[in-house]
Amino acid sequence: MKEILVILLITAVVFAATNSTDPFAKISQTIESILSSIDKFLQNLKDVLKAHMVSISRTLSVILGLVGAVLYFSGLNKYSGRGLIIGAILLYILADFISSI
Repeated sequence: MKEILVILLITAVVFAATNSTDPFAKISQTIESILSSIDKFLQNLKDVLKAHMVSISRTLSVILGLVGAVLYFSGLNKYSGRGLIIGAILLYILADFISSI
């Protein structure tokens, strides 16, 4: 990551050196454009990760609920089944909360 940042800064300095009018203004513009593109990338990454987290959480909550229901109503292990059902409900609520943020 440090290498990429150094390369980007060197590129900004080279672009600024080619402009003979005001090199510091050009460096500032180049750095601002680099930072804005990094910010857009991180915003997109956050949105994609949030969408995947919600999708995976909802799917897992349904699976946990079904396994818990089978364990609880079959009588194999009522306590574990009840725990899985409660965990599934909490996971689904958490997924719903994350999607609303």
